[in-house]
Amino acid sequence: MPTMLFVDDPVRGNPLRPTADAIRALDGEEWLSTILIDHLLQTTLKGFVPDHVLIGSSDCYSYFSTYNDKLDKHDCADTVQTMRGGLQAYAKSEFRCISAACHQGHFFVVDVTFDSRHPAIFKQVNVYDSLSITSRRRATAVLGRLQRFLSGFCFHGLDRNLLLLEKQDYVVQQAVFRNCPKQNNSHDCGLFALDVIWHLLEGKEIHSSVFTQDHIGALREALYRGLSSNAEWATLENVSSFFPAFLPPVRNEPSPEQDGALVHDTGPEDEEPKEDEEVVAETHPENFTHDVEDEIFERKFSEPSQVFQTVEELMVVINDYQEASRNSLAIRRSRGSSRAFACISHANCSFRVAFGPKARQEGIILKRGNCNLRHSGAAVTAAKDGRCLKKRSKEVIKQLADDVALHKHAPPTANDVIKAGVHKKKTLLSYKQCYRGVNARNESKIISDSMSFQLVGPYVEGFAQRNPSSTAFMERGSDHRIQRVFVCPSFANDVLMCVRLVISIDGAHMRSEWKGTLYLATVKSAEDELYPVAFAITVDGEDFQGWLWFLQHLKASAPNLIAEHFRRKCSYRLFTFMSDRCKGLNTALGNVFPANHNCFCAVHIRRNVESNHGKKFASTVTALSQTTSLPEKRALLTQLQQKSPGAYKYVTVIDANRWMDSAWLEDEKLPPRYGFRNSNISESANNMVGDARNGNWLDAIDGILIKMSLRITKSQSKYEGKDGVVGSILGLATERWEKCVGCRVYASGNDGETYSVYQKLGGELEEESLLKVRPVDCVYDCGKWQAIGVPCVHGMAYFRHQMKLRLEDVLDQAVDEYYKYRTQRELYRRNFVPVWRHLLEPDMMTLPPDGAARRMPGRPKTVRLRKNSRYAHEPEKSPTICSRCHQPGHNVRTCVRREAVKKRNAGNGTATTTHSVL
Repeated sequence: MPTMLFVDDPVRGNPLRPTADAIRALDGEEWLSTILIDHLLQTTLKGFVPDHVLIGSSDCYSYFSTYNDKLDKHDCADTVQTMRGGLQAYAKSEFRCISAACHQGHFFVVDVTFDSRHPAIFKQVNVYDSLSITSRRRATAVLGRLQRFLSGFCFHGLDRNLLLLEKQDYVVQQAVFRNCPKQNNSHDCGLFALDVIWHLLEGKEIHSSVFTQDHIGALREALYRGLSSNAEWATLENVSSFFPAFLPPVRNEPSPEQDGALVHDTGPEDEEPKEDEEVVAETHPENFTHDVEDEIFERKFSEPSQVFQTVEELMVVINDYQEASRNSLAIRRSRGSSRAFACISHANCSFRVAFGPKARQEGIILKRGNCNLRHSGAAVTAAKDGRCLKKRSKEVIKQLADDVALHKHAPPTANDVIKAGVHKKKTLLSYKQCYRGVNARNESKIISDSMSFQLVGPYVEGFAQRNPSSTAFMERGSDHRIQRVFVCPSFANDVLMCVRLVISIDGAHMRSEWKGTLYLATVKSAEDELYPVAFAITVDGEDFQGWLWFLQHLKASAPNLIAEHFRRKCSYRLFTFMSDRCKGLNTALGNVFPANHNCFCAVHIRRNVESNHGKKFASTVTALSQTTSLPEKRALLTQLQQKSPGAYKYVTVIDANRWMDSAWLEDEKLPPRYGFRNSNISESANNMVGDARNGNWLDAIDGILIKMSLRITKSQSKYEGKDGVVGSILGLATERWEKCVGCRVYASGNDGETYSVYQKLGGELEEESLLKVRPVDCVYDCGKWQAIGVPCVHGMAYFRHQMKLRLEDVLDQAVDEYYKYRTQRELYRRNFVPVWRHLLEPDMMTLPPDGAARRMPGRPKTVRLRKNSRYAHEPEKSPTICSRCHQPGHNVRTCVRREAVKKRNAGNGTATTTHSVL
């Protein structure tokens, strides 16, 4: 709670004693003093005001003026700083300030609800003035000083304070002058203001006839008599008895026509329904309910020990009751967690129920002593103006919209809610109702999401504390807007030694209101299961600066990425990076990991050839990336050069060491890629976290970590008790073991390390192939062993015929450790401790990123920009060929149109060509 009272709050301040002269002013036609008004507020409202409601002093205009002047004086800097420390707590949540402000001898009520986290800061600004409209200048003066006070003390240092500094009359523009009772003299404005405050705090609706000048006159006389004898006479119970809105409903007396039926008293807490809420216009005698007890309500709330933890939980049950009983309940009183309901489905119905907090315990219970569960009166069939009765469908629409959002990938629409209402609630809702409900839900979600950024910092700090040695931090800009978040679990560095030595790097764009880019570093287990090592979310696009920042922190968090390679002839560091040919990523990898091998995705190269040179050449690119035979590679390149010189030039410019499997036969210093020819790891990882990309940053971070934790937990039990080689590698090794039966192995050379393997090839000619193997280096001419880490057919022949080993021995000695179940168990041995979001406290300073910024480079466009074909002026070179006329430069869809243009031009005498381009 704040350490300093807001505007000398009289209710929470020290006891006030009015002077005899102040009391004597009640006996006559004199203006009342501010000390008397504050005393009446204190004695009537003590203990009745919720924590979020602030009662300002009636002398607030002088208060604001005094302290606002200190902001401009250099000698008051220490005082100002001290006050800011005590008042800035009012900027951390929503507060409602109600004050009977006095300016130039006139009292009026100012009701302001402010919240620094709200988009408009001021959620409501209401003014109740009992004098004529010409006195609005007084309220304008008070509101202007209130804004200056909030800006200089409460909101000082916050980003939202810029709005208050730029627009000096911002709060005045938000003000609404409400209709209220008017006074007939010039000296009762203070009591009018007091009565408006009492009605507001009791939840009463303020309108022109809620009380009159006669009520104020009677109250003034009673206050003079009571305060003259007892300064503490003015209590809320005593003063509220003078106003009709506070009076209990009139007891219904039984009549002889009712045959002695008892009509229960509704209790003093319930209020009489307001006149404008009495929707009785048409009633029918056949619909008359004669003192019937509500059995449905009894069933819904039959358990005496039934306790509701929140008001929302209570409202869900109330809505279920209304659907089951077809009775509509209206809220007659709302204070804190207390609610009182009355039936409005029957004219002058005696049904009343009350809910309130349980004594000395948490929770909300039914107050059976204040209830009357019997309905009486004729059923209401139409509103007072003849229209149909309105249905309370707000909560139903909200619930249906939430259900739709759980099952639909895109945001819910009004039509979705209508369909869900028919299927689930058997109710046909109007489009307008659903449209407004969905819009309200979306606006509420945007506000909630914007506030969630204040929890990102505490979340990553909590993750780092719960998981020591983990790397988790957040960066903010000078304007307190979030910039970057990086998360890497503590055991990620050890995980790298349990997977194949290839790591895939990729980025994906966030789809939420605030955009951003999600960076992922992912590895793959022997069972082809994804394992995200680290991830980050930044405001950067997929550019050099964003990649450089991410890779630098990845290198610092996982030093095993740059460890020495265990193969003696490999000249690169331990891990190989797989990525697409993104310019910013390639440059950043060269700067941060210069000694690591960087491979390109063959699928991206294939797609580029397909889009630029035609589909029929794409298959050649795939064969080039997969072959491990140098003669086959040369033949494919020769074939591509003859058919498409452009495609040949494109693929030969790209370094073969970065995407062709045959590169290992020409350079033995290259590290293995373990069969990875594309960045499908990253594409699959992006799909795995696809749902997280739809929400705000906090939901994305929490969703990714929860999914990782659940996958680790599931895999721990999956591999428990298993030994040997994983299933997929066991099947591949067994197949190669059986194929090596007819091979012959001979020693070649004098070093004892090189052998020749003869293998018969299938076909009519029964050809033989001769390949050399060096088992010591795991190097074979076919290139398949060094590519994936599992002996090829020639290696199996060596172990089977030369070493005389069994298959079980080969699996144990020659297959890489990454394919063993014991490595899988080590991979999933450790898990991290999650963070409980409901225990976090917002930091009250982090702002969401600037979602209105221009589209970042590399981010996909929402609207396709059509461009002219590169072959517009040279159609004969276009790879597109029309299947109708067999001419290049266009397709069958535009062929007919071209002929029509050609005929029209010929008729006009305009020269044209066969390949004219529109």
